[in-house]
Amino acid sequence: MDKDLGMRPKPKFGISDDAEDEMLNYQELFNRSNMQPSAQVIREPKVKRQQSNENDDKKRKSPNVDLTETTVMRPVIIERDVSTTPIQMPIPVKDSFPEAKHRGNEDDLDKITLPNVKKASLFAKQMYRDGKLKTCKELKETKIASTNQHIPRSSLITGTGLGEVIGERDIQRIHDENTERLKSMDENEILAEKDKLLNTLDPKLIAFIRKRSKKEGDEIIRINEKITAEKMDVDNQTEKTALPIEIDSRWVHMNNIEHEKLEWMKDLPKPSIQRTIDETNAEGVPARFDFKGNLMSRTADIPVTAALHHHGEEPEAAGYTLDELFHLSRSTVLQQRVIALQTLSNIIRQAHTGIYDHDLQLPLIPKLIEAGILFLIRWAMDEQIESVYMVAIECLANLIAPRKDEEILSQTNHWPCGYYEPLLTPPDIDLGEKKSESDLTDIEILEQDLIKCLFRMNVLKRLVYLFDRMKLLSPLTITIPVKHSFHILIRMARHSMTCANQIFEERQLMDFIIREFIPEISVPTEEGHVYEHLLPEALKFCRVLASHGSTLAFNLIDRYELNKRLRNHLVTAVNLSSSLQDNQTLPELLSLWRVFILQGHMANEFGSLMPTVILPLCQLCIRQMPNMIISQILVQLITLFDALIIHVTKFISKHRNSSEDLSNIVNWSHIDGLFDMILSIGKQTMIETDEQIDIDALRTVCLSCLASFLTGQQLLMINLLDLPIKVKQIRDQFFEPILRLKSIKRLIENVKFETAISSTNSTTNLPALTQRNISPFGFLTALLRLTNIIYQIDKSLAVTKKFISQLMLTKNSEIVVYIKNMLNKLTSTRTRKTPWFEQFEHIFLFQFIQVIKQEKFENDLPSVYYEILLSLLPSLLKGYHYLAQEIFKFVFFDVSYWKRSNESELADLSLITHETLCLASNESLTISSSHRTLLYERAIEHLPSLYTYYKNILHINHSSIDLNICDIHFGNLFQTDDLFKLNIHYSYTLIDVTWPYGLLSSLYTNVLTIKEDDKRLEVILNALRFVYILEMKHSLILSKMLTKTTRFSMIAGIYLLGSDIFLEKNIADYLVAFLNCFNEQHLLQKLETRSTIQSLMTFFDFYRSLVDQYEACSFGDILYSNYLLVPLQQTYDIQLRKEVWIEHSTILKYIRLKPDQLLFSLETFFIPYENDLEMIRYYAQVLLTGTIQNTIQPLLYMIAVHHLNAFLFDQTRSEQFSIQQTIIKNLQIVSTNEKKLYESIINYKTFSRDGPVMFTTLPSIRMNWLQKLLQ
Repeated sequence: MDKDLGMRPKPKFGISDDAEDEMLNYQELFNRSNMQPSAQVIREPKVKRQQSNENDDKKRKSPNVDLTETTVMRPVIIERDVSTTPIQMPIPVKDSFPEAKHRGNEDDLDKITLPNVKKASLFAKQMYRDGKLKTCKELKETKIASTNQHIPRSSLITGTGLGEVIGERDIQRIHDENTERLKSMDENEILAEKDKLLNTLDPKLIAFIRKRSKKEGDEIIRINEKITAEKMDVDNQTEKTALPIEIDSRWVHMNNIEHEKLEWMKDLPKPSIQRTIDETNAEGVPARFDFKGNLMSRTADIPVTAALHHHGEEPEAAGYTLDELFHLSRSTVLQQRVIALQTLSNIIRQAHTGIYDHDLQLPLIPKLIEAGILFLIRWAMDEQIESVYMVAIECLANLIAPRKDEEILSQTNHWPCGYYEPLLTPPDIDLGEKKSESDLTDIEILEQDLIKCLFRMNVLKRLVYLFDRMKLLSPLTITIPVKHSFHILIRMARHSMTCANQIFEERQLMDFIIREFIPEISVPTEEGHVYEHLLPEALKFCRVLASHGSTLAFNLIDRYELNKRLRNHLVTAVNLSSSLQDNQTLPELLSLWRVFILQGHMANEFGSLMPTVILPLCQLCIRQMPNMIISQILVQLITLFDALIIHVTKFISKHRNSSEDLSNIVNWSHIDGLFDMILSIGKQTMIETDEQIDIDALRTVCLSCLASFLTGQQLLMINLLDLPIKVKQIRDQFFEPILRLKSIKRLIENVKFETAISSTNSTTNLPALTQRNISPFGFLTALLRLTNIIYQIDKSLAVTKKFISQLMLTKNSEIVVYIKNMLNKLTSTRTRKTPWFEQFEHIFLFQFIQVIKQEKFENDLPSVYYEILLSLLPSLLKGYHYLAQEIFKFVFFDVSYWKRSNESELADLSLITHETLCLASNESLTISSSHRTLLYERAIEHLPSLYTYYKNILHINHSSIDLNICDIHFGNLFQTDDLFKLNIHYSYTLIDVTWPYGLLSSLYTNVLTIKEDDKRLEVILNALRFVYILEMKHSLILSKMLTKTTRFSMIAGIYLLGSDIFLEKNIADYLVAFLNCFNEQHLLQKLETRSTIQSLMTFFDFYRSLVDQYEACSFGDILYSNYLLVPLQQTYDIQLRKEVWIEHSTILKYIRLKPDQLLFSLETFFIPYENDLEMIRYYAQVLLTGTIQNTIQPLLYMIAVHHLNAFLFDQTRSEQFSIQQTIIKNLQIVSTNEKKLYESIINYKTFSRDGPVMFTTLPSIRMNWLQKLLQ
């Protein structure tokens, strides 16, 4: 404790804790240590002057006063007691004055020099000449010698209470007596006296004295070591020492050499791993980084010229630790602050790429956020120095907006369903005891939501100021900071719709952005100039804002007239066709326009530009191919055509029967001419070229747009006779040639390596997407989209050509390997989070299975395809309602698959002796394998109605138009207007993992109440039918999706839904069948009773409700009793058995099961033996009191007798002998009236389904033990 109090508080990682909290912690530590303070304040009471005078008189009369008793100032000065001080008489002299001293001849003094003294006085030289001056060395030796001869006084005698003078005198007197006494004794006498003292004194007192003496001894040793070290230093000064530099005599102030300061000038030792994982450093070795954020090796020999060595704890190790960078970031030296922030920015950027994942023990980004890096950055942004706030902006952008995330989002934007933007919203803020978010501190908000903390810090207003300030600086220095500022705004806008609206309502910021970065008039681009020029980052920022809904998109267009601004810039780009290859803003402009059209705005403006601007632009791009910028423009143009086709199809479908005048609105005639344009661009992608162009992206958008064109024409039934001709054109000119490309086969081969992964640097308060590289699923999904619509237009091609089977299902197909791996991934954990980019794999899998189903025609699909579709459902992100609907339709309507011979064998019914079971309602249930098969077939017949039921209860029927064609890309966009959004949460799933059980969980938690008995019965039966189909057909999938406890509890919970619902024969049939299924899978012995039921409550709370319901309205039902007894098996928690046997003992009289009526294993109720003494006593009590009788509760009776008998004849534990005697004597007393009970307990041998098995003659070992108990 003393050691802790002596330590100086050190700052923690990054930023030190609050000073006040730290001092309070040390004050509490000091109070617990019971140490006396070094000084204290004594307040003397106020008294009257008369009393004060009396006290003064008393003090004057006091002969001895201990001045050490208090530290307060005395009002009266008390003279020192000099009564014992010896008086010396003055020595008589001859002269009146002392004799004058003479220095002698001063001429000789100039020649005298003193050693180690640069300039000595005349007096010192004379004393040195006369031999009266001692050197420092001699003085220290004299002092050391006197120290060594000095015998210290006893530290046990302090003289406290004796006064200052008298106490000191008495202490010295006692010390002198002890010294004389020891000198008069020889060694043997001293040892004898020592032994005598040790035997008479208290051992605790001896231990205390030794501990105190040890401390003083250590202190003396330290003093001696210090003196010795000083002596060695003095000696070394006189010897010639090897110095790190050669001293020049002309140097000033170098005559005294300070060796400790010259240590830094020596060569550094060779780097080595000195700090390793041990007891004092369990967290490992601190990582060191260079200025570019690269991890430094501790053993690498880095030259000092790299400027990576510094005066830290490990001067030989190159690089900076995070602690050191945090410290430097608050330095008063400008260059240090800038370098530290720049290095931290580079480290964060590298961390988001995953480069440190295998080298560091913990993810770096969460640790930096926890250390408070956000506050460092925000403080730096408040500085007025350009270099500081610019690097702070870069650091913040790298922290919250990983560059890789935005790059891959841009690359997937043109994929099928790539129009969705991620909502990176953390879980709702937990207010705790606070009433609102405004009551929370910045740190409390930061711990839960970093972006909201930025809003709290007024980052928006600061960015407005910095935007305006940077406008005055050199254009070459501000381009990157301005772009980083937009990266920050884009990430903040991705947080939620609330944050997007908050940004939009920051009028000063929005006005500045639109005015400076999306100007009304297009100005020719100048290198390095960003203000008053069209900036791609500003367009992307508006696109992210517009994706939050039609209302925000409309307000953005209306307030700033974005339709005019975008049209002006688009027309200017076409007019300046010579600079088209350098126009990097046009792709982002077209992408923004696409979002506006998908939100239902600016479609007419685009349609009016089609003949004069858009088509000429396409032709210009085709002529200037191949070129990277041109290919990007074409990709966004075709993606914009795709959005226009969907908008027109949706609009015409909704207003087909309307009487409105639609002549001025864009219609199918505006886009009918796009078919040839898209097909010609697609043919251009077949040409091999060495130019750097995004060829895969061009092929993807051409395939997807052609699929959308055919889908829209078929849905609108426009010129249906022309469809087969267009399909033939697509096949001959684009589709079949692309299937023969070698690059396509390479994409398919790499599929199994390109699955989406979760970000390691994503935190709860700052979600991230981080995907390592772009995957091939965009192209493959577009290819499957087009294949699917071709097969639906010309159904014969699916059977005759089988394009996809021949391409992807070859021998040793990589797609099959990928599907199996994906199935394992989807079912690997029951609480997995869906990575954002996995959504494209979901679409690919469904489209692939759908196409293969058409190509198989009469042949059956492998079971693995259905398994993966069922596993997909809990992983679908919110927004994919149409995909979920199509999966349900695919699964539920394929009755032929469900009618195939069941792959799992029927339950082993050998344990069941009765083929019928009588309910409390006196109805008989048939228990046989044929009856289970009959239940399965009846459930299959209800599959079409189950599809409608599940579609409604899961709320996945959001389409505003009844689509007769399955296309996920189309279907997602056909939601009703009030539900349509272009952004979905990055991880929230659409369907709960317990979806097979329908509304049962809502009924259990009283979230949903159904008063009508018929409706409640139908809801329960629908869930039981579908779950029973899955248990019979795909129990393995259910076991991977749900815990065993959840599967059992969801079925057993039927008894909680009404007092008589379980008596319905249809429901009871399924309850018996489920119990048999669970018994077959050995599930009833593997429940996790201490876990939580998924989407419900803890199992113990659930079981308590089940027991209460049984006590209230079970009527002793045999089937209910079976479900109730499952958790009472010996392998489960003792608290569950106590809940029934002790807490609810009244229900024991209703559990009248016979051993042969138990529908699962009997052995688990008897093995292992009960070892809880409370349960043993209660078994004896219920037997002795007659609560349980063999004729009424035969199963419970046999259980109690079995465990009581095992306890009584247990000879291995001597500590329970007295309890055994008490129980056996009580049994003997009762045996006078209940002799049969005594005999059944004593003579019990084992259990069976026919009842207890008894000994005819008790074995001798048991007989001897029984006699011993009865003594």
